[in-house]
Amino acid sequence: MFSSYSDTQLVSLLKSDDNAAFNAIYERYSKMLYLFIYSKLEAGELSKDVLQDLFVSLWEKRHSLVLKESLKSYLYQAARHKIIDIYRKNATYRKYLQQLIEHFDAQPHAIDEAVDYKARAQDLFEAINHLPEKMKEIFMLSRFENLSIEQISTHLGLSQQTVKNQITKALKILRANYAQTDKILLVISLVFMANR
Repeated sequence: MFSSYSDTQLVSLLKSDDNAAFNAIYERYSKMLYLFIYSKLEAGELSKDVLQDLFVSLWEKRHSLVLKESLKSYLYQAARHKIIDIYRKNATYRKYLQQLIEHFDAQPHAIDEAVDYKARAQDLFEAINHLPEKMKEIFMLSRFENLSIEQISTHLGLSQQTVKNQITKALKILRANYAQTDKILLVISLVFMANR
């Protein structure tokens, strides 16, 4: 039905809460956007998540949507921003890991102990990196940026209860896989506080 409609017509209907127009936009652009996102991230599940976030965001912003260019340009620009954000978060993760490794290299601990801690810490960071994106972001802000529940809530626009729940779930996941999680997290936190 909507396949013959222009993007301008679909956007106008979208602003009027028309679900069918939204679905038509999704049908028109989701495949090419997915291929674009996948070409940058090379991770299927993550690319699907980014695509879903993109269209959820489009629906949530439908009433205030202002297109300076075409709908296609808008969607690709939004995808680029989400991809850059993921790169930025991963760069932050790598920075934390590198700081931790450098800290252990600089400490006069017994070699076996240092190697053991470095290996455990790297494993733990890998586990953190595999947490769901929002949970990972909240957890890292809490544990490595030392932000309070209230600060994270304000920064991300989430309720304080949601932030608490995400941190609790993250700790539960990590503790299930790593018996010494608390001890290593304490060491990691102290490293980053000392490096500030």
